[in-house]
Amino acid sequence: MDVREVFGTNTYYLNEKAEPCEIGRLLNYGVQHMGMGVIFLNKKRECVYANRHAFTMFHSREDLQELYKAFSSWMTSQGIEPSTASWCRLFENRDKERLFKVRYHILMGSDGKVVGYMYTIQNLSDIVENGTGEQYRLTHDELTTLYNKEGFTQATESLLRDTDKTYLLLYSNIKDFKLFNQLFGLDRGNGILINIGEMMIQNAKDDDVYGRINSDHFALCMPKERFDEKSFKKLVREIAGKVTSKSYSLHIQVGVYEIIDPKMDITLMCDRAYMACKSIKKDGVCEIAWYSDEMLVHALLEKEILSSFDFAIINRQFGIYLQPQVYADGKIFGAEALARWIHPENGIIQPGVFIDVLERSDLIYKLDRYIWELAAKQLANWKGTQWEDVSISVNVSPKDLYYLDIKKEFTELTEKYHIDPKSFNIEITETAVTSDVNKCAKLILELQKCGFLVEIDDFGSGYSSLNMLKDINADVLKIDMGFLRKTDNQKRAQVILNYTVDMAHELGMRVITEGVETQDQLDFLTGMGCTMFQGFYFAKPMPIDQFEELYKNK
Repeated sequence: MDVREVFGTNTYYLNEKAEPCEIGRLLNYGVQHMGMGVIFLNKKRECVYANRHAFTMFHSREDLQELYKAFSSWMTSQGIEPSTASWCRLFENRDKERLFKVRYHILMGSDGKVVGYMYTIQNLSDIVENGTGEQYRLTHDELTTLYNKEGFTQATESLLRDTDKTYLLLYSNIKDFKLFNQLFGLDRGNGILINIGEMMIQNAKDDDVYGRINSDHFALCMPKERFDEKSFKKLVREIAGKVTSKSYSLHIQVGVYEIIDPKMDITLMCDRAYMACKSIKKDGVCEIAWYSDEMLVHALLEKEILSSFDFAIINRQFGIYLQPQVYADGKIFGAEALARWIHPENGIIQPGVFIDVLERSDLIYKLDRYIWELAAKQLANWKGTQWEDVSISVNVSPKDLYYLDIKKEFTELTEKYHIDPKSFNIEITETAVTSDVNKCAKLILELQKCGFLVEIDDFGSGYSSLNMLKDINADVLKIDMGFLRKTDNQKRAQVILNYTVDMAHELGMRVITEGVETQDQLDFLTGMGCTMFQGFYFAKPMPIDQFEELYKNK
């Protein structure tokens, strides 16, 4: 048996030269003196061993079957599944309540196969015997055993009431944790939260207060003098490294609020630290942001956007602006549909104001689906007119790939509005593709079989661009001129851009260059073989009626 899982995060190694009977005696002695109850099951889930603490806890005679029956009956009565990673419940026996914290472990052999299971039971009954059992349940999180929101609030108020030190309140968020739960299941998600909770317990000091506020959000109140951002990031990276796998990388965002008024409501402090947390745009393993009063203004705006979004959708306040896609001579061949919020009181709201908010709130798929339908309807309106050969491209956000059946959504729209799929182009960002290349490659192939043209947008924005192209067979590559503006070494960037365009053509993909703003840029791009363009040099995004007026004779 591999004993590494038996004793939690610590790894114990046995002398390979030791006799099996000697190993058995040593393990038995160690388990008997662990200070907590231990129950072992074989792979058939039959109880094969328990230490004396376990028998004492459940008032059982030295009969394994009787002990396990008492334990499993208690677990069932509490509504706990046998494979739940960690839980904390009261056990009532002989008119006395005992608070037990239970952890479940899967034991693996050296060959990677399951050889059995183990429960460790920690006795927290001192809390109950002191008459605070009910209070414990109200103030502690069952999964992690840390303070919950109420407990954290009470403990932080008490801490700040009796100190002259300046404290910080840190509030953490795991980026896209809801998505992780949908992809991998709640059990794995709970395992990550338990791991984080254990790391907080191990690293916190006596003058710290910490807890799990809700979901994947944790809070920590600690003296400002002891907070070192560099060391804190290092610790968080170590925590993330222990739960990061090939299929998932943990990204923890931390907001910091310096407590100026210790008498302020703790909930307001958490809100301000969370505002700082939500302001983070980078995707590092650990990113930290400090609260500023400007964030309060942005938070109020975000709240207004979210509270009015569903009403705006229902009342059709969103519309599309079209940005022309043209050849070098200005002849139109397509347009990109871009969302605009046409607010009855505030006028036209630019996408930079609301897109990020909707993405962070996992509501972007609702807007995208709405915009797709407006574009499909417009293509239907153009049938039989001079614009019927003009295609419209629409954006697919990274989260759309998880919340929606993309193929189903687009095929249903073409059938509903009787439009040609070849006129209804689908733009998928490079970031979305590289997040799951295999899934996107399969989706793109399915869309192409249905007659759609697929464009890869923002090519060059990531670090896996070339690697992606060997697996993705898209129809169009969209390259933004920002590719050149983001570097100080223009010559090297131009060489890379030139080869990228040639490579795309060799792979059978057309190239649209976005962000073209000057005649010099146009001349430079046409000189390297680019023929299709989009950018302010030709036209900004505009309402449909202006688009039709501008290009009615082109």
